[in-house]
Amino acid sequence: MPNPGAMTVLQSNPIFGGLPPARLAEIVELCSNRRYAPGDNVFRQGELGTTLFGVIAGQIRITVTSAEGQELHLNLIEPGEVVGEIAFLDGGQRTATGTAATATTCFAIQRKPFYQLLDRRPEISQHLVLLLCERVRWTSRLVADSAFLSVPDRLIRRLADLLPAGEKTSGNDVRIKISQLELATYLGVSRQVVNGYLRQWQEAGRLQLGRGAITINEPQWLMPMLASDQPGAPRNG
Repeated sequence: MPNPGAMTVLQSNPIFGGLPPARLAEIVELCSNRRYAPGDNVFRQGELGTTLFGVIAGQIRITVTSAEGQELHLNLIEPGEVVGEIAFLDGGQRTATGTAATATTCFAIQRKPFYQLLDRRPEISQHLVLLLCERVRWTSRLVADSAFLSVPDRLIRRLADLLPAGEKTSGNDVRIKISQLELATYLGVSRQVVNGYLRQWQEAGRLQLGRGAITINEPQWLMPMLASDQPGAPRNG
């Protein structure tokens, strides 16, 4: 049966979007849609990865938990992105937990039929290599940011990363749906630290704080942190 939601994600995804329409159609045939309420686990850290997910609507929060129970917020997966590819490809354990941050609809692809498709269409494997390289680059930048950037610079970069998925309001303002606690968990600092910097920027007129959201009044001040020549950006080609 047709699955327009899955097709839209694959077509818009920078990795899979380069595949010919016929190959995309074959992948879509393997997709089944799943719906999650806020707080539902999409996958759990430590379980075997047999499924690849693509976000059609909503958001998936990616976290890792230490043996002592400490949680670190790694990423927020937006519509159009795929997630869970590492354990899906090698069949090993999940390296993180994915939780629906809002009401979320995903497509799911099972590992066995997907590998059967790869046997028939080996050219798809090239796109999976690109997907893994993209994830390695993201991880490299995350490590470099933690080592070389100050907390306010890391906070600015995180807001800049979330900006494209934000909601445009009046004028050039962009509303980002994320709580201060989620930002703090991602950065590995206290909520009070994050709140202190955000309030400074609010007083300067650069943003407005709301309940579970931050409205950026001057998006251009975030843009330099996305440039590849900024400190902390990956240098490994």
